[in-house]
Amino acid sequence: MGLQTNGLSLEVVGREVSGRPVPGRPRRPAGPYLLGLPALLLSCLLLVPIGVTVVTAFRTPGGFGFGNFAVMGDPGALRAVGNSLLWVLVAFALVVVGFFLALLSYRLPAVTSFLQPALVIPFAVSVLVSGATFRLIFDPTPERGTVTAVWSRLFGSSPVWLGAGLFWLVLVSAFGWTWLGYVVSLFRAGLDAIPDDVTRTVAAEGVTGWRRLKALEIPLLRPITGVITLTLVIAAVRVFDLVLIVVPGSMQQSADVLGLNWWRATTTGDNPGRTAALGVVLFAIVAAVAVTGMRGLRRRRWAMPVAVVPPDRSLGRPKPSKRVKRIGWTVGFVVSLVWIFPALVLVATALHSPREAGLRGWWSPSGLGFSSFAAAANVGLFRALLSTVFIAGAATVVLLVIAVPTAYLVAWGGLPQWLGRGVMAVFVVLAVTPVQMYAAPLRDAIGAAGLAGSRVALALVHAAAGLPFAVLLLRSAFASAPPALVSEALQGPARQSAVLATVQRTYRPALVAVAVLEFALVWNDFIVGFLISGPGTTPLSLVLWGEARQFSASSGTVAAAGVVASVVPAVLMLSFWPTVVRGLTAGSRP
Repeated sequence: MGLQTNGLSLEVVGREVSGRPVPGRPRRPAGPYLLGLPALLLSCLLLVPIGVTVVTAFRTPGGFGFGNFAVMGDPGALRAVGNSLLWVLVAFALVVVGFFLALLSYRLPAVTSFLQPALVIPFAVSVLVSGATFRLIFDPTPERGTVTAVWSRLFGSSPVWLGAGLFWLVLVSAFGWTWLGYVVSLFRAGLDAIPDDVTRTVAAEGVTGWRRLKALEIPLLRPITGVITLTLVIAAVRVFDLVLIVVPGSMQQSADVLGLNWWRATTTGDNPGRTAALGVVLFAIVAAVAVTGMRGLRRRRWAMPVAVVPPDRSLGRPKPSKRVKRIGWTVGFVVSLVWIFPALVLVATALHSPREAGLRGWWSPSGLGFSSFAAAANVGLFRALLSTVFIAGAATVVLLVIAVPTAYLVAWGGLPQWLGRGVMAVFVVLAVTPVQMYAAPLRDAIGAAGLAGSRVALALVHAAAGLPFAVLLLRSAFASAPPALVSEALQGPARQSAVLATVQRTYRPALVAVAVLEFALVWNDFIVGFLISGPGTTPLSLVLWGEARQFSASSGTVAAAGVVASVVPAVLMLSFWPTVVRGLTAGSRP
C-alpha cells in the first residue's frame, strides 16, 4: 500500500496477523517496591514466630490435628473466654458513653475548656499505673481507701470492693478512666469536622433532638466510630496487666482472661501445643473483630472528604449565650474535677512516707515528704527510667524510618490493586495480633541468639509491634490527599519527592500522632517487656510491677514510681494532643 503527499512517497508493507490477542500491561518500575523491603524484614519478627505458634498449636504426637484445642474444654479456659467476651461488652459500652460525652461538649462548647485536659491525662497513664491508682481508691480498709471511707461514713459499713464479684467494678473503672479521653477526643474531632452547610441544612428543615442525631451525627461519624470501636475492643481483649495488679491473687482465677490463662499455662510448664492453642483462640477472637471493623477503615467507605482548612464555626452554629456558657463551664469543671481525682489521689499518696501511706489514706496530714520517691529510687527506678528512655526512643525512630516509605508505597506507590488490598489486610491482622501469638518463640529465639536482656532487641520488637498500626494510619493520611494534586505532581521529573511535598500538610499530623503514640505506648508497656525481655532491660513497668506485688506494704513506693513513670507521657500528650487527634482522624473525618 502506497501513499504520496507533498512530493513524499511512503509505502507500507503489511503482513498477516496471527495468534490470539495479548492484553497489554503497563510496566511497573521495581524501584518503589524497595520502599517496602525494610517493613517486610521488620515484620518477620512477628510473622515467623506467629507461624511457629500456629504450627505448634496444630502439631500433635500423631501428626497434625485439633487435639491441642481440647484445652478449651477446661473450665478455667472456658471462664477465661467468657471474661474476655465480657470485656468486649465493656468496650462497646465505653464507646457509647464517650460518644454522648463528646456530644455534650459539642452542644456546650465551654465544657471543653476544662474537660479536654482532664481526659487526656489518664490516656497518657499506663494501665498498670491506672490499676494501682484505683486499687488505692478502693482499698478495703476505711483508713486508706477513699471509697471505703466515704461509704462507711454514709452507711455504717462497706463491702469489700476487691472481693468476689465487686472487683469487676474496680477493673471497669480503671479501664474506663484510661480510655474514655481517647474516645471523647476522637468523637469530638469528628463532630467539629461536620461541614457547616450540612448543619445549616438540617437545622433549616427543623430536624432536632434524636432525629438530628439519627440523621446527621451518627451516619457521618460512622467511620470514626469504626476506628474507635476497633481500638477499644482490641484493648479490652488484650487486658492483662490490669487484672494482675488490681485483683488479689486468691481471686485472680475468677477474673481470668485468655491472655492471663495463656501466661499461667506457660509458667507451669504445660504442653507447648496446648498453650499455643490458647494463643490461637485468642488470636481468632481478636482477628474476627478486626475483619469486621476493616470495612470501616477502608477509605472508599468514607463519604465526604476531609477539609484541609478548618471550617468557620461562627457560620454553622449560633454563639451560645452567657447563661449557656456558664452552664458549660460549671458542667465542665465538675466533670473534670471528678475525672482528675484519681490522679490527685496518686500524687497525694506518693507525697506520704511509705509507712504512712501503708497505714493511712492520702488525706492524712502526717508523714508528708518525699521519702516514698527516695524509696522508689532505691529499688532501681531511675536506672529503669534511663532504660525506658532508650527503648522508647529507639523504637520510635526505627518505626518512623520504616513506616513512612511503606505507607507511601501502599497509598501512591503504584501497587496493583490486589496487592495493595492484601498488604492492608495483613497489616490490619498484625495490628491486632495478641502478644501471646509471638511471645514464646520470639523469647526463645532472642535467648538462643544471646540477646536476652538486650535493650536493642526489645526496641526492635516494639517497633515491629507498632509498625502495622503506624502504616495503617499514615496510609490513610497519604491517601486523603486530593487525587488531582497527586496526579499533577506525578507529571514532573522528580515524581516521588513531588508527591511527598504535595501531601505533607495531610500526613504531618499523622506523623506526629504515630511518633507520640508509639513513644507513649512503649514507655507505658508492660506485657511485651514482661513476656519477652530479660531482667537486663528493667523498663519502668517491670519495676512498678515488682513493687506492686506487695501492695499493702509498698503503696507509697508504688504511687511514687507511678507518678515518675507518668510525667513524661503526660507532658507529651498534653503538648501534642490537638495534633495527635488531627493525625488520628486524618482521612476518616466526615
